[in-house]
Amino acid sequence: MGKPKKDSGTWLMTYADLVTALMAFFVLLYTLTPGVEDKAFNTFIEYFQKHSGILDASNTSPQSESNVVNPEKIQEYTNEQASQWQAFTDYLEEEQIQNDVEISMVSDGVLITLSDSLTFKSGSAELLPQAQVILNLMGKTINKSIAEVEVQGHTDNVPINESSGYRSNWYLGAARAVAVVEYLQIIADIEADQFKATSFGEYRPVSTNLTREGRRSNRRVEIYLRQKDMIGEILREEIFGEASLQ
Repeated sequence: MGKPKKDSGTWLMTYADLVTALMAFFVLLYTLTPGVEDKAFNTFIEYFQKHSGILDASNTSPQSESNVVNPEKIQEYTNEQASQWQAFTDYLEEEQIQNDVEISMVSDGVLITLSDSLTFKSGSAELLPQAQVILNLMGKTINKSIAEVEVQGHTDNVPINESSGYRSNWYLGAARAVAVVEYLQIIADIEADQFKATSFGEYRPVSTNLTREGRRSNRRVEIYLRQKDMIGEILREEIFGEASLQ
């Protein structure tokens, strides 16, 4: 599935750049919104005056330090997220299991793909010990910035042995997704109704089922961490005093 052995932290740099770009984008949106006072714009300008020295302070007006946009708070949030994900990727490299875990950016957050060799025995929905360690680390990154966690169970197209207790690959995929959700729910700092478990069985393969390696790629668990508009949440709290952060 194209999991590079080296430079596995490259995606983290892209993630940090994306959050920084979103920070600037949402600040500008708020400053251009009708009814938002000039102090929001002035605070944004002052932040970059302090950190880049390229803007002229004479273009801003005096203001109080209370109830204003705080870009440093946004930067603090970005740094915290990056630190948590770095610890996660460092563990994968130390244990030399980065080839069994794929982390990628998607349009609304982060996708983590776990191979079944790391998570479950054949025909089973009982988490392996190493999978529990990985989910423990992952659970620490699931906090108020996450709007929803969706866990998808995927299998190959080999008919399941009914002696395993599952009627079909649909049931096995669902049981595995639920097992991951139940484990993450204990660790993550979000509400239970923000989790979702789904099964696609054998019907969304990422590789051919005609080879052993292809079937191995198709047996996987995908975990989607769909993020809130945290930049907007922080800005609403700073500008309007809305305590909307959970």
